Amino acid sequence: MADNSRAINRVFTHGVIDGLLRNGSNDVLDCVARRYVNDPESKTHGEIFSEIYAHLGKEKRNEYYYMNTLLNKLLVGIHSVKTTTALSKVRIGEAIADFVMLNGEGKIYALEVKSELDNFDRLEGQVRNYYKAFSKVSVLSSVNSLERVKRKLGGLNGLDGLKGLGDAVGIYVLSERDTIFSKTHGREPVQYDDGLDHACIFKLLRKHEYENAVRSHFREIPQTTPVFHFRACLEQFKRIPIHEAQKLAFGELKKRNAITASAFSQIRPELKSVVYFSDLAKRIDDIEYMLELQYSGQQNVFSLS
Repeated sequence: MADNSRAINRVFTHGVIDGLLRNGSNDVLDCVARRYVNDPESKTHGEIFSEIYAHLGKEKRNEYYYMNTLLNKLLVGIHSVKTTTALSKVRIGEAIADFVMLNGEGKIYALEVKSELDNFDRLEGQVRNYYKAFSKVSVLSSVNSLERVKRKLGGLNGLDGLKGLGDAVGIYVLSERDTIFSKTHGREPVQYDDGLDHACIFKLLRKHEYENAVRSHFREIPQTTPVFHFRACLEQFKRIPIHEAQKLAFGELKKRNAITASAFSQIRPELKSVVYFSDLAKRIDDIEYMLELQYSGQQNVFSLS
């Protein structure tokens, strides 16, 4: 635990919050609090998290900071928890999208987050995979990384016959003041359907979800043995026109991450992403109680398990 610079990237995770709820303390939080928080024992857990998050914003804007800012801006500032579902770490083909957003107003896209600490070696491959399931894809970048993103996306144009692919990708920029914008330096995503693939869309779904999608279109699901059930449903799904198949799949994805607006509003801004994207949303009251308690850095002070 000597490398505090790496430990700070692990503070805003399910494991740390869950550890605090179960045991009253967490080694990762203790390590980071000792280095980055002045006189931590005089503060509450909530104040500890706030000061560490503020340090990330000023000195080390990592992927969590980008994701959390994105969630706060989109679900609080622009859209609504009632009409919008956000998903994280969604496997699409051979890549994993950092952020997927679906709402009822056509704002449906996969988004790749490129923080100031990331490399860009795999960006082209990631974007190409996202277009197998999504018609709109964007990249969230810092101002300092913007030109690198544009160069990488420019290399996608005309690749493998996918004309104009790089120009279709939206570019959002996270400013030093934590605003997210696409005008001036960035651009909005353009719908691009040439790469859509039934199998990639189908594999976004869990068993009950792809069964619902197939049943919705054909009024029934294939009757076969369990070992062939996945393949049979996939073959049926491939018979659905691609845009209708995509719409059915997105309708199922949108049912995930059901959280009420009142519950979401209870989550502190710096913790919204880690709570929203995990089962911790079921324990918001426990989390709030824990955050109000005095930090001690010692084991077994309290337990909420």
